[in-house]
Amino acid sequence: MNSEKLGFTLIEVIMSVLIVSIVVMGAMKLQEKNRDMAIYIQQRGNSELDNSLFLTSKVYKYDKDEKDAYEILRDQFEIRDDESKEVLKQITKHINITEDKEIPISIEENGPPVFTFYTNEILLKGKYPSRYYNFR
Repeated sequence: MNSEKLGFTLIEVIMSVLIVSIVVMGAMKLQEKNRDMAIYIQQRGNSELDNSLFLTSKVYKYDKDEKDAYEILRDQFEIRDDESKEVLKQITKHINITEDKEIPISIEENGPPVFTFYTNEILLKGKYPSRYYNFR
């Protein structure tokens, strides 16, 4: 008589557990990378919001200085809330502004300019440095 076993051998069980473990570890690693990327994107987005506080006409006075957002905004807005003042004082950026660059626009190559505009860069250095262009 031929007796067939209907169960799994110990080796088969160990191999299946090993394969499932590898798949689960890979999924956990992918989940960790996704979480880290989500945190980075959130912090970068918050930094961009912080940078917008510095993009006023007053920023040109602070070339090559490190200033906080409260100092930039206090003359333009009446900030009465002490908690808001403290939050703004914690947002600091090192400000660098490049010299204006003249950009002539002509219809023909090497032809006389039809109009000229000027541009410069506002560089805000912090945890996430950013570069903004101003066109006039």
